[in-house]
Amino acid sequence: MNYDKPLLAAALGIASTIPYEITTRVLLFIGMGKYSFYELDSLIVSSNRPSEFLGFIVSSIVGGALAVILYYATKKIGKDYLVLKGIAISLLFGLILEVLFMATIEGKSIPLRPMSDYYTHAFGAVIFGITLGILFKIFLFKKPIFN
Repeated sequence: MNYDKPLLAAALGIASTIPYEITTRVLLFIGMGKYSFYELDSLIVSSNRPSEFLGFIVSSIVGGALAVILYYATKKIGKDYLVLKGIAISLLFGLILEVLFMATIEGKSIPLRPMSDYYTHAFGAVIFGITLGILFKIFLFKKPIFN
């Protein structure tokens, strides 16, 4: 059972990208930003043709890897405050991804994004971290009923 936990953590990371995408879609619908999370992730691979399905695949890889990193980090830093730790690691990797987007595609393959797009993705990263922390608490680190 211990060997299944990193795989479960990766699955929880993949599942946590879905509320992130829903959040960015809602914010795009009300006029904030230009690209959803999945569209922006797909642009890393396709350069100038956004695709939700390709973005889901790229996002799943990144979200799963991030969740596995958080799972192994909890062995060193503890299991307390998982939601806050999820938010922190999500914002850190969100910043790294934004720098990657700016270096590879923004201004070259796609026009410069509005500032509201950065806020949209930062808010989405917070949603990813909250979801990941809650799912970790429920599925990975639940306390046994009987000791």
